[in-house]
Amino acid sequence: MSTIANLPGYTDTVAIVERNDFVESASTRRYGLLRLRPDQPAGVLPGQFAMLKPRNSDEPLLRRAMAYYRVDLSSVEFIYQILGRGTQTLARLKVGDPVDLLGPLGNTFDIAAVRDTPPTGVLPEALLVAGGAGSPALFMLAEELLKTGVAIRLFLGGASRGDLCGLNDFTELLSVDNVVTATMDGSHGEQGFVTAPLEKYLQARRGQPATIYACGPDAMLHATSRLADRFDVPAQLSLESPMACGFGICVGCAVAVKAAIGPECPEGFVYKKVCTDGPVFWSRELHWQ
Repeated sequence: MSTIANLPGYTDTVAIVERNDFVESASTRRYGLLRLRPDQPAGVLPGQFAMLKPRNSDEPLLRRAMAYYRVDLSSVEFIYQILGRGTQTLARLKVGDPVDLLGPLGNTFDIAAVRDTPPTGVLPEALLVAGGAGSPALFMLAEELLKTGVAIRLFLGGASRGDLCGLNDFTELLSVDNVVTATMDGSHGEQGFVTAPLEKYLQARRGQPATIYACGPDAMLHATSRLADRFDVPAQLSLESPMACGFGICVGCAVAVKAAIGPECPEGFVYKKVCTDGPVFWSRELHWQ
């Protein structure tokens, strides 16, 4: 396992496929569960990601960014939606095939933000909000939050039942009472967007300490950010952004963040890189366009 120059802590290695299973949702979306065995155990933090590419393959040329789902002493797992050429190539991997893996990359969620008990003495609550293939980024976070003893509630949304990625694992981890679902076709949980039950819950708990942790499509994250502002709840958002390199060279994953308006910044925002400055940002930092 070799370390890329100037990227301390990141490793570029070859991992071997141990499992690559697929499911297709009633919405016609397809997902893969990919388990890899790296050369060495990975020291991964919740919210971090890896860049993956089948080894010895010229197509696609670039790796694909994948959030770590689960990690143990000998393997790492990813859940991915099969969309374009990159993920279609990953879907063709067989057990025993080699994969180029660069990771772990990016920052992590701030667990201390919800762990600290406020002056009121009321225990805070962690509200996890996930949409579709964004849920894998929150599973390791849920595992770590459980160790702190804080209450956890997951709001999981998707187009259909089959788009609730990781539902069974989350339910086993958190219990069915702490998992709220919403689907657009009404096949599981409330019908509609997952931000609807989140809004109801925030309204019922108005004034109670909580921290939101979210990952999913931009529209869901934007709606979650608006709810966080409305109910004065801090929120950390893990952004999904197309990446070519994963370590800040290509600048293809730039995101607008707020900045003080002045002669050098008349627009009131600057750009940061999702791959190195994120993927986790406080919602109050982001400049939604």
